[in-house]
Amino acid sequence: MSALNDSVDNGEVLPVNIVRGTHGQLVLFLVLNMWPSHFGLLVLLAVVLSRRVKRHATFVNLCVTFEIIGISSSLLVYAGRTTGPEPGRMLCLLQASLLYGMPPLTSMAALSLVLQMFFMIKAAYDGVEYLDRDHIIRVWLMLVGPYIVFFTAVIITAVVGAANPFRVSRNRRFFYCSVDSDNLTNTLTIFSAVVLFTACIFMVWTVVLLYRRIMLAKKHGLRPRWTVDLNFPVRILLFGVYVIIALSLSLLSIKAPSSPAPDLVIALAATVLILIFGTQADILHALCFWKSPKPREVLEGIDVDLKSEFRGAKPEMRPTEQSTDHQHDEKPLPVPPYEFDSKSQVY
Repeated sequence: MSALNDSVDNGEVLPVNIVRGTHGQLVLFLVLNMWPSHFGLLVLLAVVLSRRVKRHATFVNLCVTFEIIGISSSLLVYAGRTTGPEPGRMLCLLQASLLYGMPPLTSMAALSLVLQMFFMIKAAYDGVEYLDRDHIIRVWLMLVGPYIVFFTAVIITAVVGAANPFRVSRNRRFFYCSVDSDNLTNTLTIFSAVVLFTACIFMVWTVVLLYRRIMLAKKHGLRPRWTVDLNFPVRILLFGVYVIIALSLSLLSIKAPSSPAPDLVIALAATVLILIFGTQADILHALCFWKSPKPREVLEGIDVDLKSEFRGAKPEMRPTEQSTDHQHDEKPLPVPPYEFDSKSQVY
């Protein structure tokens, strides 16, 4: 029998089971991981391939991370070793290594999306245009960073597990294979906690910018006309809050390691991602490709004063020059989260 299928419990002492789950909870855990990664990919394809949908690469990155997590969580299903004897050492170590890379991967991917949202809104708040080509290094770091920390965590876990094969088992975490190493777990936990705290700071900062803009408009007796679309930033903030809560539960599971709740809440993340972002109008239209899109009005040959529009004042439409009357110190409201012009993708 191959090493992949040989059990690791042939007369060997296995790590003590610390997560006490039921068969029903195991089924729920697998369903929550498998249906998004095996069917929710349609949402990702709609985002990437549809010409009617524009999203920033950091959002696509976030979707890819949950594809990786879902497939990694399903490895024991593919091998038929979710219950019964322990999986083979190679299979168990492979899954443990991939899943131990999950907290750094998801936290970094979520931070990248939050940062992209913040940079766009901050630029709009300051009244300047934001273009990715002006920040190439930063954009690439946000895209590549999650995978750098992911593969680093995977390699370190694999090395630790290979050096201590009797500490690798499915029995310990019940739902999936793990490595019994406090130093490794604590390191990954602290890193993910720092990243999530950073994401939380930028989320709060973003909310403060939006709040200040509203208060500034009210101070001058203006009513902010939200012609700008804040739908997507709000969804990002909602998902960010969920990710922080979910991974915080994972951190708190150190105090109550026998509870299966943290693993189930984290497994729900991909479903929450699909429900929050997959229900946007443009993605739904892309999924329902057999339906003709609704006609959209296009104003041609008219120059709109965006600063007046964002301030809440009635915009002055003119064919040539901007009016210099009624100059204000207020900063413009954030721009729409889809594009500044026909060529610039925002989120």
